[in-house]
Amino acid sequence: MVYGEHRSHHDRWFKLTKFGGIELFNRAPGIGLDIGSKKIKLAQVKSKKQGLEVVNFGSMATPDGIVEGGVIQDPDRLGEELGVLVRDMKLNGKNAVSAVSGQQVYTRNISMPAMPLKELKDAIQFQAMNFLPIPVEEAVMDIFPIRDYEDEEGKKTEVFFVAVRRQQVETLDLACKVAGLNLVAVEIEPIAINRLLDPMQDEENKAYLNIGASRSYFTVFRNGVMTFYRSLSFGCAAFFQSSDLNGNQSDNMRMVSIRDNDTYDYLVRDVISEMARSVEYYDMQNQGAEVKKIYLMGGGSRIQQLAEILSEGIAREVVVADLLSGIRIPKDISEEEYDDLQHDFSVAIGLAARKSL
Repeated sequence: MVYGEHRSHHDRWFKLTKFGGIELFNRAPGIGLDIGSKKIKLAQVKSKKQGLEVVNFGSMATPDGIVEGGVIQDPDRLGEELGVLVRDMKLNGKNAVSAVSGQQVYTRNISMPAMPLKELKDAIQFQAMNFLPIPVEEAVMDIFPIRDYEDEEGKKTEVFFVAVRRQQVETLDLACKVAGLNLVAVEIEPIAINRLLDPMQDEENKAYLNIGASRSYFTVFRNGVMTFYRSLSFGCAAFFQSSDLNGNQSDNMRMVSIRDNDTYDYLVRDVISEMARSVEYYDMQNQGAEVKKIYLMGGGSRIQQLAEILSEGIAREVVVADLLSGIRIPKDISEEEYDDLQHDFSVAIGLAARKSL
């Protein structure tokens, strides 16, 4: 077995038996829902001969106190508010894919004795009892085989383990029902992003830094298989709040220089410090597969000079991801709408593009 042979497992995320009530249909719904701490995004796509096409998209501000750290606090209220956007976009009753995120996404690379995938999935639940910070019965979990190898103990399989709280998935399902959406699959955000960007880059190792409003994550894929995930404590909202200019916040961060600027100095140091530790930790675990380039995305990619400063600070190439390359978008959208698609909709579009089983 070689890296990449289990790419299809990413599109089998969270089966019906894992949390009850949400079933994976044998067709792609074409609608992605991304619930952030500051903004909720909905995107509808179609696959055509020319490639992926965004046919409908919209967003709304996340109501205060509804989502904290990626966790939905009030699914009924969220569903009621989201329902307005769903009806405005004429998506009521449609199937959708969404994602869970935040610090309650638990990941780990684990080596197991070689065995069939079904037996691996059963065996990993016993292993998880030893390291998961939550009871196994309260978790939704899955594994992605990375590679087979052999050591002095015999044949082994290295797997990437992912788990989230069952309640987090159930509250997401409830919010969707109240909003008028039929949630048919749940993923974690990096898988949606890689689905969108994977065809656009030909590197064996792909690393993504998604900087959201209040949370971020750094993730690495090797030959299409996720091998590393790390939740980060910083977000881009602090940069915008530090700006003392008038006008649109996103425009401000393109106008303001953050280099050698006392207003942003401590924020930049925090980002560099956390990213340096994350990259160093990944490299230590993956000798010979070090990260050389990191794609920057999310609201943080709006910040002028951030990619350049990060490149210098962590001694790795950091570039702003061109998320719309190779994707057809409506011709009559405004510059502001184009900007939103480029910086805010990567997860929603990636979820909407989820392929059928």
